[in-house]
Amino acid sequence: MSGRTLYMQIYDYYKSLIESGDIKEGERLPSICRCAEERGVSKTTVEQAYMCLCDDGYVVPKRQSGYYVSKRGGNTVFEDSVSEEKSEKNAVKYDFSSSGVDAESFDLSLWRRYMKSALRRNEELLFYGEPQGEYELRKEIAAYVRQSRNCVCSERNIVIGAGVQTLLHILCPLIGRGKTVYFENAAYMQGKAVFSDYGFKISDSREKSGVLYVSPSHSSAWGGTMSVAERFELTDYAKKSGKLIIEDDYASEFRYFNRPTPSLQGLDGGQNTVYLGTFSKLLLPSIRISFMILPKSLMKKYEERRRLYSQTVSKADQIALCSYIRDGHLAAGIRKSRKLYAQKTRLLAAELIKQFGDSAEILKTDSPLYLRCNIYCPFSTSEFSQRAKAAGVAVIPADTGEKGAQIAFSVSAVSAENFEKAAKILKNTAFIRQ
Repeated sequence: MSGRTLYMQIYDYYKSLIESGDIKEGERLPSICRCAEERGVSKTTVEQAYMCLCDDGYVVPKRQSGYYVSKRGGNTVFEDSVSEEKSEKNAVKYDFSSSGVDAESFDLSLWRRYMKSALRRNEELLFYGEPQGEYELRKEIAAYVRQSRNCVCSERNIVIGAGVQTLLHILCPLIGRGKTVYFENAAYMQGKAVFSDYGFKISDSREKSGVLYVSPSHSSAWGGTMSVAERFELTDYAKKSGKLIIEDDYASEFRYFNRPTPSLQGLDGGQNTVYLGTFSKLLLPSIRISFMILPKSLMKKYEERRRLYSQTVSKADQIALCSYIRDGHLAAGIRKSRKLYAQKTRLLAAELIKQFGDSAEILKTDSPLYLRCNIYCPFSTSEFSQRAKAAGVAVIPADTGEKGAQIAFSVSAVSAENFEKAAKILKNTAFIRQ
């Protein structure tokens, strides 16, 4: 660009910003005086550049107001991709593949009261929060996971963050670069992306990996659970082979029996396992509060680097959650949600039986959040899932190698009143007639 005149350099600069969408349709360019001052050129030079943008249709002048990006200058490729994404989402009316929550499972008005109370804590809110997370909240979390998940921990080795991915960004440098990690759930692309960014190699072999990322309480897309015997076997294997376990304990609270299967971290005694937990399913997905429990070996490294990290969860959210747990609402909410989802699973099973009759087999899972179904139809699981989605119903492919379509449903994000409509669509998709 060095061979271009000054006004053409300014022209090229704003043209690039407009075409890339960094300056969008209807936005105002800097005033001629301000642009001239910032770039150290005359106002005449800037005016020439703006007039060229006008001539080429990128901006339009408005009297006594300035120059604005025109419709012609908008980034149509970007807008088209956004509209396509929106239309795809709108095409799905009943999303049984969603990890969202039922509105009835969480008392939002109660949470608002706790947030209002937290925002009245004026003196506490005047200061930055602790990088590791608020001390009182870490105490409540430690007490909760000791009781509910048999974890071996205290508030000292708990780290709070806004989502599991955020915590992985803290964890990866502690583990060290250049290692190989095995993901039990090969579909967890967000986790793989973080480890890849830090130089880890992703392997499909447990034996050839130094880090094992597992979800024993959600080992399949439809909520499968690792047995206690398998958990002991895994912790013994990791200890003998010197491998680090990362236990992502997603949705462990949602089981038909009252007490979930013990965590790997507890069975391991907290020696060789990093425990990851989240409140997204217990509260709302939009309330991004997660935590990890570090073993002693990694805790020492974290303490050396702790001040380099800023806390990603707002102090008000942490104060509110601390009081919410302390007052017993988390435990009550889990009981309420478990009962709600179990009831919804029964209703969906009854509706599927009504619509499909002997043409489908209903299979119960370990979790009240999920239901499995084998549909005897001429389509494979993949074909049926795609056809169902095109018709407005998204399901979870659960292929087990059998004939027909093996699918699963997450009942959390679809209201029970829509089960009949969704089941009828699936029936028509399978071309089954009564």
